[in-house]
Amino acid sequence: MAVGMLQTLQGVTKEQYDQVNEAMFGQSPPSANQVPEGLIIHSAGPAENAGYIYDIWEPREAFQRFMDDKLGPAVSQVFGDQPPPPGSEPQFFEIESLAAPR
Repeated sequence: MAVGMLQTLQGVTKEQYDQVNEAMFGQSPPSANQVPEGLIIHSAGPAENAGYIYDIWEPREAFQRFMDDKLGPAVSQVFGDQPPPPGSEPQFFEIESLAAPR
């Protein structure tokens, strides 16, 4: 089943977002052939004093593999030992209906 993943990152800048992407993929944004397995759609942008990420993954375990293998190490590389911003834990939502052009 597909899941939506919403993450709000207080105080994270576009430059830091780009640095994390560059650590994972060598560029920001990644090219089409670098999209992680299981990712259906990725969106990111500014929010008030924060950034947001909204993805759709299928299955949810694909996000966890990406987090463990790519995202976690890249975040550590960019931010070091800093704790994540409060409230930045990903929130997951089951998707019952999804229409997207293919």
